[in-house]
Amino acid sequence: PPGPPGGAGLCPARKALKALLKETEKELKKRSQRHGEVLGARPEPPAGAAGPPGAGPARDEGPERQCPICLGEMRGPRTLERCRHSFCGECIARALQVRSACPVCGRFYGQLVGNQPPDGRMLVTRDAALPLPGYEAFGTIIIQYVFPPGVQGVEHPNPGVRYPGTTRVAYLPDCPEGNKVLGLFRKAFAQRLTFTVGTSLTTGRANVITWNDIHHKTNCTGGPQLFGYPDPTYLARVQEELRAKGITED
Repeated sequence: PPGPPGGAGLCPARKALKALLKETEKELKKRSQRHGEVLGARPEPPAGAAGPPGAGPARDEGPERQCPICLGEMRGPRTLERCRHSFCGECIARALQVRSACPVCGRFYGQLVGNQPPDGRMLVTRDAALPLPGYEAFGTIIIQYVFPPGVQGVEHPNPGVRYPGTTRVAYLPDCPEGNKVLGLFRKAFAQRLTFTVGTSLTTGRANVITWNDIHHKTNCTGGPQLFGYPDPTYLARVQEELRAKGITED
C-alpha cells in the first residue's frame, strides 16, 4: 500500500509526479503550449459545473484517497474517462492544460497535430505473392510516402529554408493486425505526425524530411537490426508508439 506523502519513503514514481506538478505550474505561468496539441481541457469550473473534458467524478471520494499529482488528499476528485485514473479536480485541470495526457499512464486526451509537410501523399498497394518473414501465410502491404520539395514554415526549425523532396517505402504483413496498424498509420499521417523536418539521424543532413518517432519497417528482411522482418513484437510495439501520440482505433 502507498506510504504517507513526503519524506524519505517517497518512491521514484511519486517524486516524478510531484516534479510534474511543479513543471505544470511553471508552464502555466508562461501560458505556453506544446506545439500542435489541441488541448481539450479548461481550468476546473466552479462547484456544481462540469469538469474538464474527458474527466468525470471520481468513483471513490473517501478521504483516504490520495491524488497522484500533489500527493495530498483528493479535493473535488475527477476521474479520466478512458483510463479511470483519479486526481484532485484542480490538479488534473492544470496538468491537462500543459499536456493532454494522463499524468499516471500517459494516455492521450485530445488530438495531437504535428508539423509534417502538408503536401505529402501516402500510397498503399498490396502484393499477395510477397510474404514477410514470420508472416509466410500472408501477403504484404506496401506503403509509399511521397513528398515534393518545399520551404519550411514557422513550425519548422528554420523557417524560409528549403528542404528536398523524398520518397519512403514501408512494409506491413497483410494480416488482420497488419491492417489494423495500417489504419492507425493513415490516422497518424492525416494528423501530420509521421514525419517532421529536421536533421537526419542516419546521414547527419540538416533541413530534410525525417521520420517522427513512429517506427516503420523499411526492409522486408534483415530483422530489427536492418528495420525489417522477422520481428514478432513489432506490430504491438508500434501500436504503443501510436497510442502515445493519441492514435487509437476509438
